[in-house]
Amino acid sequence: MSKIKVHLVDDQALVRQGMQALLALCENIECNSSSANGLEFIDQYTAGLIDTDVILLDMRMPELDGVGVLERLNAMGDAPKVLILTTFDDTTKLQQALQLGANGCMLKDVELEELEAAIQAVYEGKLVIQRALSNVFKQAESILDELTDREKQILVLIARGLSNKEIAGQLYKAEGTIRNHVSNLLSKLQVRDRTQATLKAVELGLVSQSS
Repeated sequence: MSKIKVHLVDDQALVRQGMQALLALCENIECNSSSANGLEFIDQYTAGLIDTDVILLDMRMPELDGVGVLERLNAMGDAPKVLILTTFDDTTKLQQALQLGANGCMLKDVELEELEAAIQAVYEGKLVIQRALSNVFKQAESILDELTDREKQILVLIARGLSNKEIAGQLYKAEGTIRNHVSNLLSKLQVRDRTQATLKAVELGLVSQSS
């Protein structure tokens, strides 16, 4: 039986070396190539220098992060399977990655047996989300379910830096009405102020970190 070819994309040399050494212990996996960042990987891939079945992709890297890599691969079409490996339970980034077609996501502290099984499953076309990360997604979905459409709209405007008065003007509502909405919103999000509400909006995927 031919082995599953795996390519690592991670900006930390020790992580790449350690991961390759671990995967060498797996009978059905071959990991002989890696890239130091997303841009290097895309350059190598478009030049036809990478022959792989599954990409193990880090999320946070200089010079094109995991989301950027997935966007480029989507534009090319017919890309290899992608399994996200991250040290962060970054809900927003991971949700973006899955929306862009990533086939799974795992934390880097995953046990080798679980990682081997995930690579096999992704190779077979299955979606794999580690239980620890699945819980993070469920928490985010639970909070979003509690918010009304109006509250979500106001939260986005808060994240963009608008005052109650400015939000009232944009939504054609009385400032007092907006003040009440904001108070309810902070309570539901369990945050103290607008800054924390903005961070929560990013975490929930309602706005990007650049908003």
